[in-house]
Formats: sequence, C-alpha cells, structure tokens
Amino acid sequence: MSVYSSAGRAVKGQADGFTLVELLVVMALSGIIMTALLGMVFSAQKLYQNDTARAAVNQDISVALNSLSNDGRQAGERMTSDFVALTVTGDPLSRVLTLRRGLLDVVLPVCKEVKAGTNTDVVFVSKNGGGSGSFPANCKDDSNESGLGIWKAYRLAQGGSVNAYIYNPKTKIGETFTYDAEDGSGQHLHKSSGKWLNDYPTEDEPRVYMLEELKYFLQANVLYLAENGGVAQPFLPNVVSFEADPYIKGALGVSTKVSTDFPLGTQTWKDLQQLNVKITATAKAGTKTVQRDYSSSFTPRNVFSADY
Repeated sequence: MSVYSSAGRAVKGQADGFTLVELLVVMALSGIIMTALLGMVFSAQKLYQNDTARAAVNQDISVALNSLSNDGRQAGERMTSDFVALTVTGDPLSRVLTLRRGLLDVVLPVCKEVKAGTNTDVVFVSKNGGGSGSFPANCKDDSNESGLGIWKAYRLAQGGSVNAYIYNPKTKIGETFTYDAEDGSGQHLHKSSGKWLNDYPTEDEPRVYMLEELKYFLQANVLYLAENGGVAQPFLPNVVSFEADPYIKGALGVSTKVSTDFPLGTQTWKDLQQLNVKITATAKAGTKTVQRDYSSSFTPRNVFSADY
C-alpha cells in the first residue's frame, strides 16, 4: 500500500512484507545455525558418555586393583619358604593368581599318615594316639605341646567350624578340609566329611595350617575370586584380560620376568621381587564403550623375612 504526501508523491508503506528470496535466505541461515547447534549438542553428549564410561571403568578397576594388591602384600604371612604362598599359573592373558597367608602362629604337625581316597576323619597332631613307630621330628608327645588348644579356641570363636589346610612340603601339594571338632582324647583334628585327595606320608613331615586362600581367575570376561576353596564369586565384570607377571632376581641382580608358571623347580615364593598385575576392562555408557588398562605392582611383605 502507498501513501501520498500533500505534494502527491507516493511514499513506500510500512506494511510491506518479505520477499521470497529474503525468506529463503533466512531459512537457509536458520538451518545452518540449527545444524551447528545440534552438532554441538551431540558432541557434548558423546563427550559426556565418554567421560561417564571412563569414570565407571576407572572406579571399578581402581577398587579391584587396590583390594587385590592389599591381598598380595599379605601373602606369605606366618609361612616359611617351603610353603607355596603365592602361585601364578595359566595363559599370559588369563592368569590364575593364588594367594595364601597364615591366620595363626601355630602350625600343627601331621603325626600319622593320611592316604588319598580314604574317608579317614581325623588328623593326628601328636604322638599320643598316633600309634607306634617313628614319628616326624616336629611331632610332640601331647597336643598341648603342639598348640592344639590355640586352634580349638580359634575354631570356637569362629562358630565351631573352620577351614584348615593340610600340606606336604616335599610335593608342595595340599588341600582344604573342614575342621569342626577334636576327638575325645584331644589329640586329633576332626574332619567333617569327604575323601582325601592326596597322600601325606609322615616321612615328608606334612603340616596343618590355619590359613586364608584367595584365588583370582578370569572366566567369560569376568574376574572371579574364590576364597578357601569355596564357590567363586564375581569380583570384576567386563574384563578383557588379566595379566600377572612375576619378576625374580636374575644375573647381576637384574630383575627377570617369569613368562611361565611360578614358582617352578627350585623356585620359592620368596624368590619373588615383585608381581606386576595388569587388568584390561571395558565400561559402557549409552552407546559408547570405553576400554582401559590399569596396572599395579606389589611385593609380599614377608618375602625378605627369615624363615622361622
């Protein structure tokens, strides 16, 4: 619409609209701006998912490694070098790590042979009641001298039934059994049930320990923990690999990595200088999956202590 001045000239009106070209330009500019804004939103969302996944896997692995390292530092407590306090076996990317530590200062002798496949439900821990013949040097005449009273007090304090571990230092083989009572004479440990898996001849001077055994192993992308020979429980999910590399003192005092099982042959757990543990795990946030590696090194505190 035009407005005429008093002189009769037309003046452009204020109500004129946008032309089609102007509308197209505005729409194009708006599209560019919206695309840029959406790109920023999606980028921020992706960064958030990355950070969330990274934080999740960091926290999970950090807690798991701290716990495992603390267990490793305690391995070998109250144990001599001829006991297998720490073992590393299996595939390099899927190790089985077993850690053991003594819970009592008293270690009981085995004073009468235990045979594999039998249901013998007692373990003789003194000469009294053990029959005639020769006895291992560490066997005493009476269980009181051996320290059975300390074992009994511990068993009762734990509710009446505990796991004990019989061990042959010559073969380096042992097994867990349930110790739930003493016999009437007070000279034997009572084993609750089951057959013995291995032979424990007295000439090998076998011993019985009150100990804690922890076994870490990887199965179907889950790191499991089995305590005292019991049913394994999930310890850390979404694990790609579990590496445990022992290092021992080599020539000229230089640390040497052990790529095979440890210990082997004449090696003992006290030959260990350090154990390097590496866990590779994944975490997912939204559609984003993050994979991270975490490493830790530790040495059992009692590696450098003298045998007693």
